[in-house]
Amino acid sequence: MPPADNNPDASASYTPLHLRRILHFDGALNVRDLGGMSTSNGQQVRFGLVYRSDDLADLSALDLAELEKRSVRTVVDFRSSEEVQARPSRLPPGATIVSAPFDRGDQTAGEVMESLVAGELTREHAHQILLDSYGRSTEAGIPAFTTLIRSIIDRSPVLFHCAGGKDRTGVAAAVIFSILGVDRDQIVEDYMLTNDRLTDQSSTFQLRLAEYPEESRDVLLALGLAKPDYIELALDVIDGEFGGIEAYAQNQLSLSLAEVDALRELLLEP
Repeated sequence: MPPADNNPDASASYTPLHLRRILHFDGALNVRDLGGMSTSNGQQVRFGLVYRSDDLADLSALDLAELEKRSVRTVVDFRSSEEVQARPSRLPPGATIVSAPFDRGDQTAGEVMESLVAGELTREHAHQILLDSYGRSTEAGIPAFTTLIRSIIDRSPVLFHCAGGKDRTGVAAAVIFSILGVDRDQIVEDYMLTNDRLTDQSSTFQLRLAEYPEESRDVLLALGLAKPDYIELALDVIDGEFGGIEAYAQNQLSLSLAEVDALRELLLEP
């Protein structure tokens, strides 16, 4: 499908940069290019090399053609084997999947839904589940993030995704942006773009939400929406527990200085 700048339904609040970055697909809700973000020293992240998304199970023929046009041949999938089996990806010809399961160590989606159906899950409980998850994410995601970054260096253009494209994918994007030198305010702004698509009444998320009883919808919306304090918490853990992004990249992700330099050289332009 064409990028958002060709889509008449794009939000009126989008800047020209947002319109260039956000991709509107038939079968995926939360797709965008990581390009266009600015670093603290005035460089810009290159377009067309790294994309983030929700799952690819429902991609249309037009969506697949768009990925092929963008030369996406590598897809890094953060989902568990159970998630993959339930919703296998559709890929363009020649594309390969790099499996990088990201075990958050929290409640599974099935367990959360069981609590919801039983009437045991409130908006406050949903908020706490996500805070706990984001607090663990920068440690739980270490193997997945390392795999992703090395895939970007060796196999770009790359698309990476989880199920909804918000939590695991959001933290991974924040880690990449941090390594590249994008400031925190921009990282949070990028993370919050997820909500523009989720709250679009024509979105697949809203259509699915309508299938649930009214008393469950607020809780499901609370689970689906991005909040600044979620991604801020993940970034705080990197700074407070791991000594900042440079130490995190070297000591936790086991990236060499040469790999960090290669990532920056690939993804940044003057």
